[in-house]
Amino acid sequence: MTKLLYKPLFNVLMLLYVYLPGQDLGIAIIALTLVIRLILFPSYLKTLRSQQMLKKIQPQIDQIRELHKGDQSRQSQELMKVYQENKVSPFSSCLPLLIQLPILYALYRVFAFGLNNDSLAHLYAWFPKVPETINTTFLAFAHIPALTVNLAAPNLCLAITAGVIQLVQSWLMTKFQPIPKEGGMARMINMQMLYLFPVITVFIAMSLPAALALYWVATTFFTILQQLIAMSSFGRKYVEQ
Repeated sequence: MTKLLYKPLFNVLMLLYVYLPGQDLGIAIIALTLVIRLILFPSYLKTLRSQQMLKKIQPQIDQIRELHKGDQSRQSQELMKVYQENKVSPFSSCLPLLIQLPILYALYRVFAFGLNNDSLAHLYAWFPKVPETINTTFLAFAHIPALTVNLAAPNLCLAITAGVIQLVQSWLMTKFQPIPKEGGMARMINMQMLYLFPVITVFIAMSLPAALALYWVATTFFTILQQLIAMSSFGRKYVEQ
C-alpha cells in the first residue's frame, strides 16, 4: 500500500513545487496537505455524524449494559440491534484513522527520504517539467534568515508549533465531544491524552525532518478549520440531520 501511495504523492508534491509561485517546497507541502484534507473531508463528516448519533443513543446503550451485565452474549446481541436500527457503527470513528495511516506513512517516506535530487528518478515519464534540483528551504523568498527553515533537517520551532496546534485541536475536539464529567479511569485517561499527545508530538517532530513537522502543523490547522465549521450552526445542522 505504501509503495502504491509513495510515487503518486511524490509526483503531486513535485507538481505543486514546480508550478506554485516561488518553487517553495514548504508551500507545496501545505498545498498538498490541503488537497489531502479536502479528499478526506467526506469521511470526516461521516465520522462526526456517527459520533453525534452514538451520543443520542448512549442512554439506550447504558440501559442495555445495565440490564444484561451478567449475560455478555445477550448484551452484545441487543447492542448490535440498537446499532443496526440507528444505522451506526461503534467503530466508525476508526475509519478516518485507517484511511490516513497508509497516507501518513507514505508521506513520511516522501519527506524523510524523498527530499533529494536522487528521488527525481521516481517522477513519472510524462512529468511535464522536471526540476534540476529540489530546494528544501522553506520561506527563502522572504529573504529573512531567521524565518527560513531547512525542511530536510529537524527544526525546534516547527516541532513546538506542531505540539501547540495539536493541543488547540485536542481542546476543540472536547468542545464538540465533551469528556464525561464522571467515569473514573476513562476520564483520567482522556484528560491525560489531551495534554500528553501534544508533548509526544513535539518530541517526535524534533527527531524527524522539518517537512514532517510542517505537514503536521498544516494538517492540524486544516482539521481545526473543519472542526470550527462543524461546530458552527450551519455545520451542526448538516452533521445532525
